[in-house]
Amino acid sequence: VIGGGDVAVEDAIFLARTCEKVYLIHRRDSLRAAQSLQDTMLALPNVEVCWNSVVESINGEGRVNSITLVHKNGGTKSELAVQGVFIAVGIKPNSGEDCATSMPGVFAAGDIRTKKLRQIVTAVADGANAVEGIQEYFL
Repeated sequence: VIGGGDVAVEDAIFLARTCEKVYLIHRRDSLRAAQSLQDTMLALPNVEVCWNSVVESINGEGRVNSITLVHKNGGTKSELAVQGVFIAVGIKPNSGEDCATSMPGVFAAGDIRTKKLRQIVTAVADGANAVEGIQEYFL
C-alpha cells in the first residue's frame, strides 16, 4: 500500500486480515492517518512500514512481481518482492467516464474515481464502463 493517510492505513489493516505480509510505503517519517488507525495498524505483526521511501517503479510482465523503492535518506534503492500494489494517495484521479486514465491501457473503477456517490452500485457500474473501455483499447 502506498500512502500515509487514513485510506492507506485502512487499506493496510484490511489487507492484513488475509495477506501473509503487507507493506505500507510512505515518503515521510510519520503518518497523517488518525492516531487510532495508526495504533491498530502498527500493532499488526504482518504489516511493515517502509518509512522515507517512494516507489520508483512497479515491476513485472503481465503481473506485479516487485517494486523498486528509493529511500529518501541517502537515495539508495532496493527492490521489494510484492504481488500487488494499492495506491492510496491524493483525491484527484485523472480518469474519464470510460474509466481510462492518463496512462494508456490503465483503467480506474470504484472509489478511486472522484464522484458524488461512493457505493458498491456505482463501483459495479464503473467496472462495466472500464471493461468497455478496455475492449475498445485493445480493438
